[in-house]
Amino acid sequence: MGLKSFSASLQFDRPKTWSWCKPRLKAGAANFWDMSVLAVDVGAGTQDVLLFQESQDAEGSLKMVLPSPTVVVAKRIEQCTQRGVGIYLDGWTMGGGSSVSAVLEHLRSGLPVYATSAAALTINDDLSRVRALGVRVGQMPPDGVERIRMGDLDMIGLAWAFRLFGVDLPSDVAVAVQDHGFSPGASNRIARFRHMARFIRQGGRVTNFSFCRPPEFLSRMAAAGLCLEGQGFSPLLMDTGPAAIFGAMQDERVTQPALALNVGNGHTIAALVDDDRIFGLFEHHTPSLSPSRIADMMGRFVKGELTQDEVFGDGGHGVYIEEVSDRLECVVVTGPQRHRLKSGLSGLGDVVMAAPWGDMMIAGCVGLVEAWRCAGRR
Repeated sequence: MGLKSFSASLQFDRPKTWSWCKPRLKAGAANFWDMSVLAVDVGAGTQDVLLFQESQDAEGSLKMVLPSPTVVVAKRIEQCTQRGVGIYLDGWTMGGGSSVSAVLEHLRSGLPVYATSAAALTINDDLSRVRALGVRVGQMPPDGVERIRMGDLDMIGLAWAFRLFGVDLPSDVAVAVQDHGFSPGASNRIARFRHMARFIRQGGRVTNFSFCRPPEFLSRMAAAGLCLEGQGFSPLLMDTGPAAIFGAMQDERVTQPALALNVGNGHTIAALVDDDRIFGLFEHHTPSLSPSRIADMMGRFVKGELTQDEVFGDGGHGVYIEEVSDRLECVVVTGPQRHRLKSGLSGLGDVVMAAPWGDMMIAGCVGLVEAWRCAGRR
C-alpha cells in the first residue's frame, strides 16, 4: 500500500455529538473506573494528557502530548482570516495567548469578530475593553460567519482519540490551567499572586491548591469545571504552576526541604517545599530570565530576601514567602525550558532534573493525580 492510500485509509469522521463518548461504566467494571482518572495539563503550547489507572504500573500509564487548545483555536481563526471570513466566538472562557493574538490579527485585517460574553472574557476580564477593540460582544452574528468553539477542553476529541484504541474515559477528570483570577480593571499579575498567597496561608498543601468546585474568582478553572460537569464528568481543577511543582516532587530522587522550579515556555515558577508543603512561591516570565539572573533571584528567594515589589517591577508576577528553611537538601528542576536555566542553579545545591514516573513532560499530570488521591476521589 502506498503512502497516499495508507493515509486515506486512516481518515475518520470525528463525532459531533457528546452522547457517543460520554464516560461509561461497563457491567462489572465500576470498581476499575473508580480507581482511574484522566489528567490534563493545559499549557500555552501543549496539553499533556495522562490516563492513570491504579491497577497498572504508573510508568505504563497511557499518555499523549498534543497541541494546546489555544493553539488549535488560533489555527482555526487564522484559517478564517486567510479566507476573509468573519468569526463568532462561542463556548467557554479559556486561556489566551495564541488565540487572543489570532483574534487581534483578525480584527486588524478588517474582519468582524462576534462573541458571547463568556468567550469574550478570554480576551480581557473587562468587557468594555473587549468592545473597544472592535469585538461585537453579545450580538448575534449574520449568516456566513464561522463559529469558533472556545474552551480549554475538547472532551469529545480526547474521548475519540482513546476510543480508537478501545479505551473509554473514566468519570473523574483532573485538569490544570493557569488562572490569573477574575480581575477587571486591575493587574491580573497582582490578583494571581494574592490568590496564591492565600492558598499558602491556608496550609500550602496540594489540597489547598486543588478544587472540585473552584471559587468564582478563578474564572478559567470554574469554566473548565462547568464544562466537565455538563458532560457528565466529576472534575478536579488546579493551577498549572503548583501542579508541576507537586508533580516534580514525586521524583524518587527528591529530598526535602527543596527548591523546586518548573521552567515553562512562558512562565517560570519556583517554590520552597518542605514536608510536602509549599511555603514560598515565585513566578516570572521565562524569556526575561537568564542563568545569572535566576541564580541571583533564587539565591535571595531561599533566604527570604526577594521582594514582591522587585519581582513585579521587573515584569514578573510576584513572590510570597511565609517562612524560610535553614537548609536546602536539593534543587528540583522540571519543565520544557529547564536546560535554559540549569547552569544558574548549580551553586544552590545538588540539582535534580525531575522526571516523575520516568517522564518530565507529565510532571503537571502527576501533580494532578496526587491532588486527586489526596482529595479522596479514589
